[in-house]
Amino acid sequence: MTKTLRFFSARFALEGALCLLGLFSILVGQPSAQEAKKVRIGYSALSLSFLPHLFARDAGVFQKHGLTVELIQIAGPIQVAALAAGEIDFGAAVSPALFAAVRGLPLRGVMITVKTPLFYIVAEPGIKRIQDLVGKKVAVDSIGALQYIAAKAMFKKKGVNPEQISYIQTGSVSNSMAALSSGAVNGALLSIPNNVIMTQKGFNQMVSTPEAGVNFPPAGLSVHANKLQKDPAQIKRVLQAMLDAVALSADGAAVTSYIQREWKLNARLAEESQRQMRPTLVATGKMSFEEVQEFLDAAYENGQIQQKASAKNLMDYGLLDDVLKTRRPK
Repeated sequence: MTKTLRFFSARFALEGALCLLGLFSILVGQPSAQEAKKVRIGYSALSLSFLPHLFARDAGVFQKHGLTVELIQIAGPIQVAALAAGEIDFGAAVSPALFAAVRGLPLRGVMITVKTPLFYIVAEPGIKRIQDLVGKKVAVDSIGALQYIAAKAMFKKKGVNPEQISYIQTGSVSNSMAALSSGAVNGALLSIPNNVIMTQKGFNQMVSTPEAGVNFPPAGLSVHANKLQKDPAQIKRVLQAMLDAVALSADGAAVTSYIQREWKLNARLAEESQRQMRPTLVATGKMSFEEVQEFLDAAYENGQIQQKASAKNLMDYGLLDDVLKTRRPK
């Protein structure tokens, strides 16, 4: 890329971020004097990946640590722009923040709460082995997005050349389910509880991200780099609360009831959702640098980031290490 093209690319990226930030400011407004101490955390969607954050808010975990937290549902690009501008204190969607940091924004990941998104490759009833999907159509929500990367990683981990699969972009998981149900595709990448719903109808689950050992961090905490120096005390309190929330999310009937209520599932699906969610939770809040590096390398290979990046430069576990030293074993 020439210097001129790089200039305009950076300019357009900045203008896009500023437009998104302006929209965010209109939607949520500026904090009043009374709200000055409120901690704002952005999250992307009502997804089980953000179960610890949501449960921490609704079960009083943040309050227990003396925190008044507002969770704001905002899409990844707006969340990144808001975090970079200081409009929110933390981002719960880690991957977009890491990608933005690669592009030069001063953001850092400080915690991983979920080490892999719960994705499943589900195939039509006639397909019994994942190898039988070679040369077939598999639905994903968006080519180049996290689902797409996860699908290719799962195929590769299970010994299937991911380039021999025909990926069909559907726009959403619900559209992927519809395409699979109608026979328009032979397989689909689904999230929980959609995989359970389809297997109950006779479709076959081939593999899951936890089973394949695909560790792509969808959730945790990211911050502006300046905040690490300016407000370490607040970060530590939020980290303490999130460690408690992760532990609670892994165990207890209260969490199953919470999932049933918030995701509007029946009791069986809620219990199964928690069971499948449990292995993806990161009790210490830390993925190894090697695991994060594997994710970044995959993102580079699939064109989500335009240059190679070092996990050690993007993840800062310093404050989390301090917090972990003070916690009693449970």
